[in-house]
Amino acid sequence: MNINGFVENENEKEALLNKREQWRQAFVSKNVDELMTYYVNDIVSYDLMAPMQFTGDEMWRNNWINFFQFFPGEINVTLQDLTVFQSGDLAAFRGLTRLQGTTASGKYIDMWSRETNVFRKIGGEWLIVHDHISVPLDFETGMALTDLKPVDHKV
Repeated sequence: MNINGFVENENEKEALLNKREQWRQAFVSKNVDELMTYYVNDIVSYDLMAPMQFTGDEMWRNNWINFFQFFPGEINVTLQDLTVFQSGDLAAFRGLTRLQGTTASGKYIDMWSRETNVFRKIGGEWLIVHDHISVPLDFETGMALTDLKPVDHKV
């Protein structure tokens, strides 16, 4: 089954896509203050790092600070197969995300993950109420599969 997304309003879709691109630019520039403007105060996130879930803006802000300390140099994120779903004041994205950067210990990371964001329109602005990032798991070894690439991705 292939779902190509749906939107009630193309203007809302464009606003959501612009918001996502602005988020990406804030991420690449490591601007934690700006990143936090894209989330509600009571954000719940399931991220790649521990703990199991992040709740609230203080915990989420600290996660970003720690994340960018882990990647002190240049960092990039690429979005692929981004699909938008929007109905009324709720919207969601799903897609694949490529992270590239060098860690503080000098290890180069180039990995893909799966991402879903849920947005709610509050006071005329689309804000992220839930963020979920994951990678597949090898059940035999219990290890995350961080070397997988999208099926149609050509490297």
